[in-house]
Amino acid sequence: MAKYKISDNLILSSELNISFPINPENSDYQQFIKNVAEQGFDIVEGPSDIQPSYAELRVPEYPSIEDQLDKIYHSGVAAWKKDIKEIKDRYPKAITGRTDIGPLPEWLYTDVENYRFNQQLREYVEAVERLEQRRLDVTQERVVDEFLNNGVYYTRETKQYIEALPADDPRVIKDMEERAAAQTVIDNTPINVKDAINN
Repeated sequence: MAKYKISDNLILSSELNISFPINPENSDYQQFIKNVAEQGFDIVEGPSDIQPSYAELRVPEYPSIEDQLDKIYHSGVAAWKKDIKEIKDRYPKAITGRTDIGPLPEWLYTDVENYRFNQQLREYVEAVERLEQRRLDVTQERVVDEFLNNGVYYTRETKQYIEALPADDPRVIKDMEERAAAQTVIDNTPINVKDAINN
């Protein structure tokens, strides 16, 4: 069973028993898009497409009672029956009326795709930043920068000396696992996401 139902300009949530507007600024809508992106489109039911019954289709085409009586008076019952039969034949009783589920709207596919793109972008940036961090199993040498101020040379430490940790240290093991996971994210990131950063 679907968790969400699209209806007019609202989304109905059967789990939370609430409805909320189709508005990217709305936090419930943002959660809805996230859920669809992570769980798939099967959790959403399209808008209802109500098909009228034969009776609902016939009523607007029937002449008014006055016009029908006038037809019987001037042309006879046979002529009146002929006119009414045309309407009944056009809308037979087999048209029972039903409610179909309409297709999902295009905006939903667009918003989910944008969410996925932005999520991949965030994960890619985080992975790149993670790999730029110092490796714990490598010694960081002290780096000193010299600068001149009022004719006097000064030095300042831009990177301090940090000794490498042993390879079997739990912090090194965790660091290597996180680096491997970050590299996997980078390797699996689509080119168009990488290009969005690089351009």
